Amino acid sequence: MSAPPAGPPRSAEYLAANKGPQTLVFCVVFPTLAFLIVALRLYTRVRIVRSPSHEDFAIAVAMIFSIGNAVCQVVQVYNGMGRHKEAVTFDQVVASLKALYTSIIFYNFGLTLTKISILLQYLRIATEKPIRLFCWISIWFTVAVSIEALIAGILQCMPVAKFWDARIPGKCINTAALYYANAAINIVQDISLVVLPFFMLRSLIMPRKEKISLMIILGLGGIAAIASICRLHALYILTHTNDITWDNPGTAIWSAIELNIGILCASLPTLRAFFIRIWPKAFLSSYNSRRNNADTGNGTKGQYYNMEGSIMVKKTVAVQSTRDLGDEDQISSESSSQPGRVESSCVTASSQEELASWSKH
Repeated sequence: MSAPPAGPPRSAEYLAANKGPQTLVFCVVFPTLAFLIVALRLYTRVRIVRSPSHEDFAIAVAMIFSIGNAVCQVVQVYNGMGRHKEAVTFDQVVASLKALYTSIIFYNFGLTLTKISILLQYLRIATEKPIRLFCWISIWFTVAVSIEALIAGILQCMPVAKFWDARIPGKCINTAALYYANAAINIVQDISLVVLPFFMLRSLIMPRKEKISLMIILGLGGIAAIASICRLHALYILTHTNDITWDNPGTAIWSAIELNIGILCASLPTLRAFFIRIWPKAFLSSYNSRRNNADTGNGTKGQYYNMEGSIMVKKTVAVQSTRDLGDEDQISSESSSQPGRVESSCVTASSQEELASWSKH
């Protein structure tokens, strides 16, 4: 970016205008909330449930990138983001654009790992082959899009320094088209991540009130989708402005909201064991009620799942004798009127592999 051109004198009010403080609120508060929830998630999975998994590692790394993105945004505010270009120095503009360039990388990595964590979590729940196939395709598609966004983001200007200093000879790609394409893909992915759980929840065995509560928690991902749409609008403004330091806060704010709401939505459903530890009477009664419903065959045909990894699947299996059922501690059943069949079997699996093994019988 070249030095701001000389223009008519600006009023003191114009030069004093500053969106920086309100930008800092969003860019600091949302990552802080996400960090606290992720910390509780990791504590729950490692110390209480003692069953950390790949999605926990993915969300932890995503949180690191979110913090990096927040640091870059703070640096941008310190160097004039939120103020008119006439009120900042050329060196401040360069420093702000360098931080923006770095934040793009952090944002893309953080968003990618958040989506992968959510999809891996869905794979722990899903037993239907079409849904599991969709999850795996989505994971690989997310990885492919991330690689594309990373390469295009890093090499959008050649040499790279031209991104923050237009005086340097070189060439930049059509950044507007790049930003719009990536933002549109993010919106589609966010919407699919919101819709997919509702198909999986149909087969869960739990009281309706609790199922609705879980739908609401997972549906919070809709906020991330809305943030993606708002961010697309902010990107449109940013790519058509002549006052980048003044118009950049919108993109920064919506990026922070989208990324950290995604992290929150990925982590909130995993905290049940933590709240059971804190308020056992309030949570254990509903848990036992669901467990009893599953054991007695009450409720709809499907599966009971809690985010700690325990899965109970209601299904009908054919056996030669009751000895084929194995240990009663693992499988409880009620015999039907038809010989050689068992109705409403309840299986407790500590992992998806155990569930898959049971499903083959």
